[in-house]
Amino acid sequence: MGILGSKKKATDYIGINSIIGEDTQIKGEIITKGSVRIGGEFEGKIQAHGDVVIGEGSKVTGTVTGARVTVSGDVNGNITAAGGLEITKVGKVFGDVISDRLIVDEGAIYKGKVTLETGSSKKD
Repeated sequence: MGILGSKKKATDYIGINSIIGEDTQIKGEIITKGSVRIGGEFEGKIQAHGDVVIGEGSKVTGTVTGARVTVSGDVNGNITAAGGLEITKVGKVFGDVISDRLIVDEGAIYKGKVTLETGSSKKD
């Protein structure tokens, strides 16, 4: 077994400052200058200056803002990802997206409006 009683190895969490575990349910707001990984259920607002990882089997209801956002779970809400959004083959996103790059793997589910902005076209 890996860290925190999961099957993950310590190297799976390199660069992640905050982790919401698989059996955890949280309502509220996460604001971090670092990166965050959601493994359980979260309802509210996530605002990270670093990356946001929505893990497989997790559920997020609310807004997500991060540098890069990777979705392998379910997100019901809008996502802003300045450095790109990836929805993996098991990911589901229902909401609008603002990003400079969007990758949707085969098998992923996405429903919403996409606004692709390059660094020079973003509004201040």
